[in-house]
Amino acid sequence: RLRAEKRNDRYVLNGSKMWITNGPDAETLVVYAKTDPERHSRGITAFIIEKSFAGFSVAQKLDKLGMRGSNTGELVFENVEVPFENVLHEEGRGVEVLMSGLDYERAVLSGGPIGL
Repeated sequence: RLRAEKRNDRYVLNGSKMWITNGPDAETLVVYAKTDPERHSRGITAFIIEKSFAGFSVAQKLDKLGMRGSNTGELVFENVEVPFENVLHEEGRGVEVLMSGLDYERAVLSGGPIGL
């Protein structure tokens, strides 16, 4: 569960994300946080996060049964300050960003079961 709160000229992110593929290895990440919980899916915003941001950490690398070629982990955000220019698309449009990425991911992953 990750929340983002507007403060002056930036957002402040607090919370965590579990089971994030390649999370322990990434230098730059796209994360989704609730900016307006009352708006449900329209209250989610996509952010670009750098591993070097103060307050960001990988808490644990998680073991899993399949897809061992990609590390998976828990990401922790403790008062991570994110400038407004790191919002992808617009505030409240994070689900659109997520779904556009899933369209490509589904096409790529579909080759796995047939040996590609």
